[in-house]
Amino acid sequence: MNVQSLLAKSMTRRTLLLVLLLSACSDNLLLSYGDDTNFLLFDHPNSEKAIADVRARAEGLCAERKQQATKTESVCSLDNCTTNYQCMDKAGVVRDAL
Repeated sequence: MNVQSLLAKSMTRRTLLLVLLLSACSDNLLLSYGDDTNFLLFDHPNSEKAIADVRARAEGLCAERKQQATKTESVCSLDNCTTNYQCMDKAGVVRDAL
């Protein structure tokens, strides 16, 4: 192994660690989302501000796909919520009467 290869691996590990640490600071954690699915799963505090932030984030992610965010489920305790959204085409929203 050469020095450049070792430095590249070290930088990659540092970057991943930094991303992990910064994501731990986020109140509204996106738990599930990918190019192959249109479902979003958020874990967030049970507050009006957090609920609005999650809604805005879901709308933004779905807008990137030219779809609408539709809340499909939300389960809350006194402190935390888990909220699911689905990115849907406008025709699907009307068809499913959501």
